[in-house]
Amino acid sequence: MSNRPSRDEFRSFVSAVEPRLRVALVSACGSPKGLEATAIALEYAWEHWDRMTNVENPAGYLYRLAVRRAWRMRSPAVPLTWEVPSEDRVRAEPKLAPALGKLSRRQRTVVVLIDGFEWTHQEVADLLGVGRSTVQQHHERALGRLRDELGVSVDV
Repeated sequence: MSNRPSRDEFRSFVSAVEPRLRVALVSACGSPKGLEATAIALEYAWEHWDRMTNVENPAGYLYRLAVRRAWRMRSPAVPLTWEVPSEDRVRAEPKLAPALGKLSRRQRTVVVLIDGFEWTHQEVADLLGVGRSTVQQHHERALGRLRDELGVSVDV
């Protein structure tokens, strides 16, 4: 049986980790699955608190754990979906969500976190457990695929 944190310890942990973890998991897995994966990750942190206290990057660790579990549970017949908040629907490109769904999980996560949530390349690299140059490569490829899918050209 794992050593459990106090309520205050765990609340502090959740306050620090959950918002970024949720954004990253929804970016990777879609709205419903990402929210479910966030809950599963935090449950894991509670159940395995003794492991979590020794993890240098708890958000990254939980992200990678949750993505692996969520992807195994994903039914191929269920498409990935992202909810656009009602106040943003007027400003959102209607073809963007389907175009994001055509990207690889890694490309989608990188482009949403960098361009949608203004994370740095290094923050995304730390979360994914990869190098900054790998994030840059996924970002460039994702933007290229999105431009092609949306019929957008870049004037240079």
